[in-house]
Amino acid sequence: MAKAIVVYRSHSGVTRRYGEAIAAYLDSKGMAAQVVSVGECDMATLAGADYLLLGCWTSGLFVVRQHPDEPWLAFVRDMPALTGPRPRVALFTTYKLRTGSQFPMMRAALAGKTAAPQLELKSRDGRLSSADEAALEQFLS
Repeated sequence: MAKAIVVYRSHSGVTRRYGEAIAAYLDSKGMAAQVVSVGECDMATLAGADYLLLGCWTSGLFVVRQHPDEPWLAFVRDMPALTGPRPRVALFTTYKLRTGSQFPMMRAALAGKTAAPQLELKSRDGRLSSADEAALEQFLS
C-alpha cells in the first residue's frame, strides 16, 4: 500500500481542514495517508513516504508579499534531504484573496531538499474541489 504524508502549518484551522480533506481523498483511493502539523511531524517518517504533500497558509498583505510563515520555513530547513524519485511532492495553501508569490516561495525553500513539486493546490475555504480531486488523481498516476 502506498503511503502519503500530509504535513501542514495552519493559522486559523483552514489549512488543517484542507490537509485533512486531501488525506481523506487519498485514503479513498486506497492509500495510507497520515496528516500531521509541522510541529508534530517526525522527520524520520518522511523518508518512507511515497507521496509528500506540504501545506501552509498564505501569510502576507492580502494582495502582495505572500509567503509561507516562519514555522513552515523552519520545518523545511530542518527537513532531511529527500532526493530521488520518491517521495513525489505536492504543495498546498489556503488564502484570503490571492496566493501571489506563495508557491514560488515554497518551491524556493524546498530547493535541494526534495524533487521539484509536481502539484500545487489552493483553497479559500479549506474544501477539496472536484478540480482538486482531478489534479490529485493525475498526481497519483
